[in-house]
Amino acid sequence: MTDASENLKTLLGEPKKAIRSMVLAFFIAMAVVELNQFVDTFWVSGLGAVSSSAVATSSPIYGLMMCAGLGIGVGATATIAFRLGRGDFEAANKLAANSLLLGILCAVVSSVLVLVFARPLILIMGAESIVDECLLYILPFIFLSPLLLCNSILGGILRAEGAARKSTIVQMSAAILNMVIDPILIYGLGLGVFGAGLSTALSAGIALAIGLSWYAKNRMTVKLTRGSFRRDKEMSREVLDVGGPKTVQALVSNTTDLIQRVFLIVAGGTNAVMFYNYSWRYIAIINLPGRAYENAMVPVCSAAYGQRDLLKMREGFMYTAKWVLIYSAIFAVVLFVFSEPLMSILTYEDSMKELRPQFIWTLQISTLLIPFSALMGIGSSMLQALKKSKVSMYYYFFWGFVKLGMYAVAAYVYHSFEYIIYCMVIVHVFGGLCLMYLAHSEYNKISAIVSNEGS
Repeated sequence: MTDASENLKTLLGEPKKAIRSMVLAFFIAMAVVELNQFVDTFWVSGLGAVSSSAVATSSPIYGLMMCAGLGIGVGATATIAFRLGRGDFEAANKLAANSLLLGILCAVVSSVLVLVFARPLILIMGAESIVDECLLYILPFIFLSPLLLCNSILGGILRAEGAARKSTIVQMSAAILNMVIDPILIYGLGLGVFGAGLSTALSAGIALAIGLSWYAKNRMTVKLTRGSFRRDKEMSREVLDVGGPKTVQALVSNTTDLIQRVFLIVAGGTNAVMFYNYSWRYIAIINLPGRAYENAMVPVCSAAYGQRDLLKMREGFMYTAKWVLIYSAIFAVVLFVFSEPLMSILTYEDSMKELRPQFIWTLQISTLLIPFSALMGIGSSMLQALKKSKVSMYYYFFWGFVKLGMYAVAAYVYHSFEYIIYCMVIVHVFGGLCLMYLAHSEYNKISAIVSNEGS
């Protein structure tokens, strides 16, 4: 039996086993990606507080560009896995090819929009003093966006057929290459923050080529042939039914991240953006087990939905929720206890050392939201597996509005960065509980429909 056949057999089998078979590979891949984020931050920190603030301030713009890749990747995972669960391999092939075509189209559109609106957005955030540094950082993303988006989408296609190890290789390749190229471009060639952005884009392009080579050699269950690369409105619509709302959800999330920079700067100056972002560097690491389980759960639950086995779907969801909560609670405590030495790693430059106490305080308070942030991810992922991405999207609209409202009050009424951090914890507690309730509610509705059809 080939690796591709074995992966598909596992995906369609016992859900706990299927999730366990993929979760370690996803965890390793994302751990390397997060390590890459820290290495990137480490090298940029060596350029000083101005460059560090520029990267932290412009990161949401990069995030906005990547929203379509994230959304289409999730749409590809859910729909292809669903079709494989139904045994419809031809449709799975068309879905994969059309996902990549959609990625290229969205990359071109997003690049044009960012090229036009990047400077005004940075000025709106109140970062006039570092606008040139911000633009230098995002310039490579504008011109090389198809590499970045399609790399993200290819990972979703690989996950859809249970090819966790190959998806891991693609992600790790991009991260490791970036860690190697970063210092060469930033310091060796003297490109500064422009080199940091260029390194990210080039690394993603090389990793994309590695992944596509497997399809060119016909080593995967899903086939990407020349004939499949024809625009199919029905297939594109199927991907977008799941990926579209996920893209909008990601856009809302990244837009609120961008807007909240305004409130952070009003409350605590441009340094407040660093305090906020650097804490989330560590929170992202703590959330890795949860994200790994989410990535494994979506194709398993989507395939079970395709098989119309709702009990298997529920089993995968509950198994994921249990382990994610255990891991997030344990590691949140560890992060709180070791916050001082961990923040010291990222504040070694002289202009950063004097800011270290505020970095440490921000990280310690932020650890309170970690379990609830994990619940938000699980609930949203389950809704995607149920093809109910719109429910999650509408909720994120509401949640983002509430979050920004609370941040605005903290900034303009109390003029307090500390109040913003307290608000951040509160809205994540609220968000985690609500999304888990919505996922449970939608599952019960679909379960009732399937039961009635069976009877």
